[in-house]
Amino acid sequence: MYKISYVSDGENTEYDFSFPFFQNADIKVAIDNVVLDENQYDVNPNDDFSGGIVVFSVAPESGKTIDIFRRISLNRVIDYQPTLKIDPEDLNSDFNFLVAAFQDLQNVDIDLSEWANVHDNLLTQINYAVDVIKDTLSGGAVLGLFNNLLTVLDGALPKLINDYGFVTEEAPNENRDDYGSL
Repeated sequence: MYKISYVSDGENTEYDFSFPFFQNADIKVAIDNVVLDENQYDVNPNDDFSGGIVVFSVAPESGKTIDIFRRISLNRVIDYQPTLKIDPEDLNSDFNFLVAAFQDLQNVDIDLSEWANVHDNLLTQINYAVDVIKDTLSGGAVLGLFNNLLTVLDGALPKLINDYGFVTEEAPNENRDDYGSL
């Protein structure tokens, strides 16, 4: 990964970098490991995009670590048309872009033991979700909820009606204000 770091003095607003990139959006800036939005700084590239200057409108606080790095966005820049001649410069540019993107991926530092733990925990969560979905689709969870609802209603309905007869009968006067005509 192409990266350069500085420690801010609280006054300087311009920081140089000297690594290749393809467009201004490829240059990212972080202060104390927090990546900034692209609207918080400007990138002034060299003519050949072999480096440039990152400019802040306000100088970062003194003692802050400023990291300037390249993160190439993986998207197509050139669209080749099937009936048109392929320009060798466009083709070379595309290949240079792909090689640079692969270089950035190759330089990512991953702690494999930490990744294994994350992978195992994630796999456990995915398997649990799959089991819940299978149970739901087979009717286990749905039937369980339905049976719980029937149990609650079985205990609650007689209390609502107060055992004053059938549901189709009119409720006695003393309870009519509470329940109305059932």
